[in-house]
Amino acid sequence: MPKLKLDLNSRNHRIVWAMLCGFLLSLWTCAILWSLWERSSVLTSNARILEQLTNAVQEQTKALFQQANTSLLVASDWIANHPTEDPATSAEFIRLVEKLRNASDNLVDLRLVTREGELRYIPDHGQTHHTKVNDRDYFREQSGSHKGFYIANPVISRVTGKWGIPISVPIEKSGGNIAVLFAAIELDRIANAFEGQRLKPSGSIAVFRNDGTLLFRSPMSDTLEGISIAQSADWKNYLSVQPKGIFTSQQSPLDHVTRMVSHAQSGNYPLVLVVTKGMDDMLASWVLQTRILCVVTLLISAFAVGISYVLSRSMSSEIAARSELERLMLTDPLTGVGNRRLLDQRIDEEIVRAQRYKRSITAVFFDVDHFKAINDQYGHKFGDMVLKRIADSLSGSLRQSDFVGRYGGEEFVVLMVETAIDQAWTLVERMRQGIENLSMPELPQGVTVSAGLAQWRPEESADALLQRSDQALYRAKAQGRNRSCIDLSVKN
Repeated sequence: MPKLKLDLNSRNHRIVWAMLCGFLLSLWTCAILWSLWERSSVLTSNARILEQLTNAVQEQTKALFQQANTSLLVASDWIANHPTEDPATSAEFIRLVEKLRNASDNLVDLRLVTREGELRYIPDHGQTHHTKVNDRDYFREQSGSHKGFYIANPVISRVTGKWGIPISVPIEKSGGNIAVLFAAIELDRIANAFEGQRLKPSGSIAVFRNDGTLLFRSPMSDTLEGISIAQSADWKNYLSVQPKGIFTSQQSPLDHVTRMVSHAQSGNYPLVLVVTKGMDDMLASWVLQTRILCVVTLLISAFAVGISYVLSRSMSSEIAARSELERLMLTDPLTGVGNRRLLDQRIDEEIVRAQRYKRSITAVFFDVDHFKAINDQYGHKFGDMVLKRIADSLSGSLRQSDFVGRYGGEEFVVLMVETAIDQAWTLVERMRQGIENLSMPELPQGVTVSAGLAQWRPEESADALLQRSDQALYRAKAQGRNRSCIDLSVKN
């Protein structure tokens, strides 16, 4: 079918599918934009919640450490004012400590350490065996050059077996050989409060010292307390450099979970408060909504495609019928190559193109040698099979730009475009030998063809070109067949 006719026949199909593509593009663009907007809204909303919770945790933590600091100041002041009394056995000091415990709702407990590193409880109830804590960092710090308010690493008490955060101050002069006073914040006492505020299931609340040491985390884990994240990207890029803020941690340095992180530094104490919520938790509702949206959009898309398909098929039925009719009109039913009508169309098109672009065309006539004898000896059905085999051989030997058509009877015409006659002769000889080498067990002597070649001359008609090619074919047959001859006629 000519290209122009193909364009005309497919025009409506392109319009239908173009409209479908435009509709689907608009539909999915809207769905994607809505999904992105909804995701942004979810993240913004959760960021506000995290920020509010961080402020609450910050105030709660500051109050707790302020309570510990106040208890230490009051107790150390009493010891300084009673330098000759052993505070661990003094009834007045014991009553003071009890009041301080009650004031903190038993979250803060005061303890003493002697200069030899022996731990003493208040009251000590006449302890005869004192636990050694001279290896603890809070004791080493106060025994060294630090000597001041110090928040130590979390430790497991060697007496109670519980995790706690020791906050210590040095004691210069006291009875009972006391060197260090510290307030112990037992983590299990504050765990319930933080656990109730934590954004479950995978959110967390954590308190870090300003050197990156984890002091407390909810949910609690014995394997995490006291570890340092000072070398992590989160600490270097956000937690240690910004007074407060919100960021997304792609992989938590503690448990490798992706979270949104809100943090704030405590102005009064060397602490960093961190509140997080898992990204999967935050986006769970958005993921569900997006999946529903995708399903609905897919159904709408499938419906639109179905309608377009039905419409296109209804339009295609007429085109298919017309195409089949034209195919039958332009195709030789026996051999499947072009027929005489298609040959006439194609040679006219190629001559116009050759005139415009100054190109060469060579026309080749092929004729089956002694074909009448084959029909007479083996029958017309066998003869038809021979013609089909020859047509297949010629088609398989052609270049993409060439054309083969059945001229009539046992004659075929091959058009070689952009091919001068000397190059065409080499190709024709190859085709002729290919036919000669065809394997036909039913025809022991094989089958051969003769060929005549003629190159198109400027301003020459198609009929004149084919006539000269036909004359060259007769010369080949006259010279004994199974050969190729070139037109030698001189232009008048």
